[in-house]
Amino acid sequence: MQRCLWAQGGCGRSCNAAAALLAVPIHKHPDRFALMIKLLCITDLHGEAVQLAKIGRAAGACHAVLFGGDITHFGSPDEAVALIETARQFAPHVWAVAGNCDSAAIDEALSRQGAGLHGRAVENGGLGFYGLSGAPPWQSRMYEFTEDELSAALDAGRAALNGTPLRTVLLAHVPPYGCRCDRTLLLQHIGSRALRRHIDAHPPTLVVCGHVHEARGEDTLGPTRVVNCGPARKGCYAVVELDPLDLAAPLKIRLERA
Repeated sequence: MQRCLWAQGGCGRSCNAAAALLAVPIHKHPDRFALMIKLLCITDLHGEAVQLAKIGRAAGACHAVLFGGDITHFGSPDEAVALIETARQFAPHVWAVAGNCDSAAIDEALSRQGAGLHGRAVENGGLGFYGLSGAPPWQSRMYEFTEDELSAALDAGRAALNGTPLRTVLLAHVPPYGCRCDRTLLLQHIGSRALRRHIDAHPPTLVVCGHVHEARGEDTLGPTRVVNCGPARKGCYAVVELDPLDLAAPLKIRLERA
């Protein structure tokens, strides 16, 4: 688990040094300095490397890139790794989960690259990140898990954070069931019930998801903000800015297109 102690006041670095590391502005508050961490959120790229490059140029400097699955379109682990390496040109940190159009082999490759978050967690910049790959059963040739398996992966990722971070970001391919972000064109909800139960029981600060291309948008589930980034293969992405230390500070979410 990576720990960024300066974001918790542990290393004594100046605010200017911290800003240089984050490559995002510092906003002065009356009683303290706030570090607004900028996250570039991408889902459903489906192997479109040209679109990834466009998104990186359009989004500008950020602290981390979050890949919410369907990195490839039934592609190879080598293709996924190449796309992760491209994303590392945009930010010092890249974390990812695999989607239903990826594979178990891709999930393993993400882990070997130090990017995979399925059933795992990382603490960085005062935030806790954990993740969920795949989707509930739909078509047998896809990368899928039962709802019980998804629930177990969520519990494992959250447990790995050990309750340390003030704010948590859950990176998933599939949206939670029963919200604006999982509704198809036929108005059917096709998200994960296990993910929805997890959010209701253990609300993260932010859920980044995709999978349902037509449900691009935002929703709020209790204290949790949910963003479906939309298909990156069409240039869609989201930018999220948040203060990792102030639980009351609102998140800034922008849905963008390169």
